[in-house]
Amino acid sequence: MTEWEPRSWRQAIDEREGAIALYVYTPLCGTCAVAKRMLEVAEASLPDVRIDTADINLMPGLAEAYKIESVPCLLLRNRAGTWEKVYRFGSVMAVMARLTESFRGEESEHDRT
Repeated sequence: MTEWEPRSWRQAIDEREGAIALYVYTPLCGTCAVAKRMLEVAEASLPDVRIDTADINLMPGLAEAYKIESVPCLLLRNRAGTWEKVYRFGSVMAVMARLTESFRGEESEHDRT
């Protein structure tokens, strides 16, 4: 996982082609720590998936731009450019399925609900 810099998050999004997985958190959030561990396991298991991280306390503009309502939040952009926010992590397998769907560019059943 790579931590995004507060001043360059817009540039990081603009310059990245294809899918993006951005984990948005706050350092003192216990649920965020659990979700981060799940994402670390998922990333290690999915060689084609890269997950970046962002401390929302340092990037209020990110929260505003993407209307992030709470943390932890997994902000996903699929290959087609469609954005989705994931607030419920459930299990490592569920997280892996969401990441796989986004990086393949398919619409998930969660996008339709």
